[in-house]
Amino acid sequence: IGMLASPVTGGFADRSFFGVAQIKESDGHRILYHGMTVHGTQGLDPETALRPTTYYAPETPIGQVFQSYEASGHVAVVGLGTGSVACYAQPGQIYTYYEIDPLVAKLASDPEHFTYLSECTPDAEIMIGDGRLNLTAQPAGKYDLMLIDAFSSSSVPTHLLTREALDLYLSRLSEEGVLVMHVSNKFMLLPRIVARITDDLGVPALYQFYSPSKAQKVHFESHASQVVIIARNEAALAEFAASEDWVVLKGDGKRAWTDSYTNVLGAMLEKQF
Repeated sequence: IGMLASPVTGGFADRSFFGVAQIKESDGHRILYHGMTVHGTQGLDPETALRPTTYYAPETPIGQVFQSYEASGHVAVVGLGTGSVACYAQPGQIYTYYEIDPLVAKLASDPEHFTYLSECTPDAEIMIGDGRLNLTAQPAGKYDLMLIDAFSSSSVPTHLLTREALDLYLSRLSEEGVLVMHVSNKFMLLPRIVARITDDLGVPALYQFYSPSKAQKVHFESHASQVVIIARNEAALAEFAASEDWVVLKGDGKRAWTDSYTNVLGAMLEKQF
């Protein structure tokens, strides 16, 4: 009796201090895994290869925000993955990527593996190291758009999800800048954590849960995602607030996470948003 062939072919694997990164191919896509978490994919068809997929597809919350940003200015992306959002870059926009794992940066930058970066933002700087520490060294008001995308794995860097961290991110935004936080996670209810902080800081925030069709998810076209957008003032979020896809994010009055207080077990026990 013959064995069924695996639908996953090809492959690359390497280990860094931060874990095992693997690249596999399935259903016409090349996939980057970090541990058991998908950190991005790219289509193998040259005609569609530069279309962002999974959590970053045009129809997703992240895709919606990045498509709306057309002005010249500076963009910060904390958490590189395959570099999918690079292909939203417009002329006059300067992208900077912050990635803690040098192996991930190496794979995303190598066109033999993924071509988002090399094709769409070939001159962008990749800052290796802890994203929060590296952002601390940047001038206030530098960025017009910022994506924090470091929470999808089973090991959540809680120091990126505290009141002090969000206060830092907002301080590095321009007056009309938008902060995008990808808060999808299998184990913790992170939107509520962010809601408590934004309430504590007194800043406006919107939330969207996006659910793709079954076919889209199976074929890596887009994945379900939970995203929060935050700004220093309501005017910066007006375009999104007018859409029925986004709802106002409100906390529940419970204690916000800070550098001196986090409650991971509590976040895991939260059952509904």
